[in-house]
Amino acid sequence: MRSSLLNRSVGLAVGITALAAGSAHAFPNTINWMNMAPTPFGSPVPNNSVFSLPGVGSVTVTYSIPATFSQARFQNPLFQNGNVNAGNETWTSQELLGVVNNVSAQPIVGVPWRITYTFSSVQAPGTIYLGVSGLGQTTSFGGGATIATVNQNGTYLGDWTGGGNYGATQFTGGVGTFSMQNSVTGAGGADPWWNTGLAVTSINDPILSLTVDFAQIAGDGVGVNIGSVVPAPGALALIGASGTLALRRRRR
Repeated sequence: MRSSLLNRSVGLAVGITALAAGSAHAFPNTINWMNMAPTPFGSPVPNNSVFSLPGVGSVTVTYSIPATFSQARFQNPLFQNGNVNAGNETWTSQELLGVVNNVSAQPIVGVPWRITYTFSSVQAPGTIYLGVSGLGQTTSFGGGATIATVNQNGTYLGDWTGGGNYGATQFTGGVGTFSMQNSVTGAGGADPWWNTGLAVTSINDPILSLTVDFAQIAGDGVGVNIGSVVPAPGALALIGASGTLALRRRRR
């Protein structure tokens, strides 16, 4: 009899927890984009820098960027106070690591580089978000496109443009991988094909690190950063209530 009650209580707890997790999407979630201070805006971010991300802890940023590229911490005014996924994910402040391919070699070939964010502990699925912007695609000099690739499962939640004239991000998902590039193309250096808005993707796997691989065409500049999600109070209250009810069931 006790075993039967225990099984029912565990089943109820799992069911309510699943309901709470699903209901969390009905509440706005706040994305906290990683703040790369004390690096000043406009200055290069040192390799192997360690920053603090709310709800996550320390994050070590390492990258392999060609010497012909330049990079700096920057903030796009159009990307502030944004939202995606029909307003279910929102944020106030947003910033990026901006990386520019200064080479003008032709024809245009994507030059590879990568950036890795390493966490102090494994992060649960759906707690880390990736933001990528500025992906260029052009017909000039034989044509070419900047492509960002991640070898994780991810859910694309949409672009935020802040009213800017940007091309929509073309998101291509697969099993254990996804990629992003501009969905439109035209002469190099002109929007909307030379820049995408801020594409936001939720990482669906438990991860200890997140690596983004870029193939970046000449003259193009991209932005990248990660964020963490702080569930809304209503979602947290529902999850807490499910735990309390499950505990009461087990005590009977």
